[in-house]
Amino acid sequence: MKCREIYLALLVCCLLFGATSFSLGKETTSIRKGEDLTVAEWLAKAERCLLNGNDSEAAFNYEQALGIDPENLSANIFLGNYYYVRAEINRKEIDSSFNKQKKHTQAEREEYFNALSELVPTYDKAKKYLEKVLSRFPSSEVKKTLAHIEQLYQTIQ
Repeated sequence: MKCREIYLALLVCCLLFGATSFSLGKETTSIRKGEDLTVAEWLAKAERCLLNGNDSEAAFNYEQALGIDPENLSANIFLGNYYYVRAEINRKEIDSSFNKQKKHTQAEREEYFNALSELVPTYDKAKKYLEKVLSRFPSSEVKKTLAHIEQLYQTIQ
């Protein structure tokens, strides 16, 4: 499945499940950017951003929801997949650029692995959220994604 297809599936999943259905009823509020919102309000705001194609703002809003309710399944699903897809898109660009050449110098190989190493923090974020999802919702797809991240760690190191 292509990264864009994964991303669209993620969007559909979040919208179908309805972000508020995964809230644990924690209606305390978070104050960020001068906003005093409940978990449900942060989730609704994130969904509106997704519908408008503003993924980075949606991620911010899901982060805010998790600041109130760290166990919120919808926010963890979105953020885990969001960071995974971002890292994968970047990795594929790095791979494509590297694979255009037939032979590589030692310096080019080092540059390639350094570029891959820069993706580790993004994969780490994805892993953190996806492990939280897996602890609450057994999913073979999440397990596959986590296994892929572990495989990439081995390649990079």
